[in-house]
Amino acid sequence: MNIRPIDVKILYPKSTEVSQVVLGEQQKENMLRHINSQKNQAKVDEDLRRVREKDNVSEIRLTQKQEREKQELKKSKKQQKGFDIRI
Repeated sequence: MNIRPIDVKILYPKSTEVSQVVLGEQQKENMLRHINSQKNQAKVDEDLRRVREKDNVSEIRLTQKQEREKQELKKSKKQQKGFDIRI
C-alpha cells in the first residue's frame, strides 16, 4: 500500500492528537501515583507519630513508677528508724 501526499497531510495531525492524548494519560497516571505516594507517606508519618507517643507514655509511666518506689523506700526506712530499741 502506497502512501499518497494527501494521506500524509491527514495522518500527521492525527498522530499529534494521538500523542497528546497518550501524554495526557501518562501525566494523569503520574499525578495519581504521586498523590497516592503522598497519602501513603502521610499515613506512615502518622503511624510513626503514634508509636513515638506510646513510647513516650510508657517512659513517663516507668519514671513515675521509679519515683513511687523511691518514695516508698524512703518511707520504709523512716519507719524502721522509729523502732530502734537500745538496751
